Amino acid sequence: MKIGIILDNEFTIDIRVSNEVCFLKSIGYEIHILCPNYNTYKEHEIINGVTIHRFKFSKSTKNKLFGLMNTLPFYEKLWIKKVREFVKEVNPQYLHAHDLYMSKIAYMGGNGQLPVILDLHENFPAAILSYKWSSKFPYNLLSRPKAWQRKEQKYLSYASKIIVLSNSFKLALTNRYPTINPSNLFVYPNVPDVKQMLSFPIKLDIFPKKDRFVLFYFGGISERRGIFTCFEAIKILANEIPSIHLLLIGPIDGHEQVTFDRYMNNPIIKERVTHYKWKDISDFSSYTIASDICLSPIFKNEQHESGVANKVFQYMLFGKPLIVSNCAPQIDIVEGRRCGVVFRSNESDDLAAKIKYLYSNPQVCAEMGERGRETVLEKYNLEVCGKQLELLYKSLI
Repeated sequence: MKIGIILDNEFTIDIRVSNEVCFLKSIGYEIHILCPNYNTYKEHEIINGVTIHRFKFSKSTKNKLFGLMNTLPFYEKLWIKKVREFVKEVNPQYLHAHDLYMSKIAYMGGNGQLPVILDLHENFPAAILSYKWSSKFPYNLLSRPKAWQRKEQKYLSYASKIIVLSNSFKLALTNRYPTINPSNLFVYPNVPDVKQMLSFPIKLDIFPKKDRFVLFYFGGISERRGIFTCFEAIKILANEIPSIHLLLIGPIDGHEQVTFDRYMNNPIIKERVTHYKWKDISDFSSYTIASDICLSPIFKNEQHESGVANKVFQYMLFGKPLIVSNCAPQIDIVEGRRCGVVFRSNESDDLAAKIKYLYSNPQVCAEMGERGRETVLEKYNLEVCGKQLELLYKSLI
């Protein structure tokens, strides 16, 4: 059986997609991926038994057309044409579309004849309202982000089956749209491929820890992700914990570069923060092991209530205690499994108090880290959670 994956970014950018593809291939499906080619990759390529079908599409053009999607139909029309060509060439039995806005594209691209599996990476209508590029005047006049709240139900209806990140997100959707059959929703969290993550060599000298108390954050850097809350907490703790240090790995939101730079010009922050714009995922384990505590300080909002980020489970795999904000899915994991502590979103005083507590209780940290590691090895991993993907596809036969 052939599955056609419809992806609006280059393959391998999103580890969730890569993990799903590897799992589906491992249980016997033939996988073909349609995606844009931002660089100079081959038009057709087979990687680890997966066939990639690329079409030339500059990232800047893609971003502009996507931003105008609610005003002008060019983005959807281009993609529908590409999906129809892909379907004609590959003849898949199913189309697996990633993200809400690709749902109609997959359905129309398959001429309404192929089952569409819609993979929701986030609560997109809520997410796009939080993006600076889409919500800031005058861009919001063209992007019309609020339109996605009106369009969500229709776009969900194009799918035969829907994949969500968490039980809480599943419940939110079925409460909001009672016509959705809960049996058509499958929960697949952002879990790691344990074998892959543990296969990467540990580089003990990758980040000289010295005598520092290191907090680690991996991912995009912006206000809504809680990074500036972390900066404020460091200012609070600088005298009480002189060795405190924040390690950040990830790109800075372009609209918030000025704010980030302003913080970094503060001597208290500058001396206690190390930032790398990018590191390969193969180095993740080394940086995690070089740290004391791992962070997911995202703002509590409708978008972040949809699920838990990849990094949280990855932190847990390497036995580190967590400090997370009070988004419901994070609370479920961290308090339910006793692998960290929760602070009130966007409250630097409370974050500082939680950091101080873990700093003062190294034995508690060790126990939390071990419980987190056991949790991922036993439950939150690709091998276990991938069974939901298997059940989904079996339900279509």
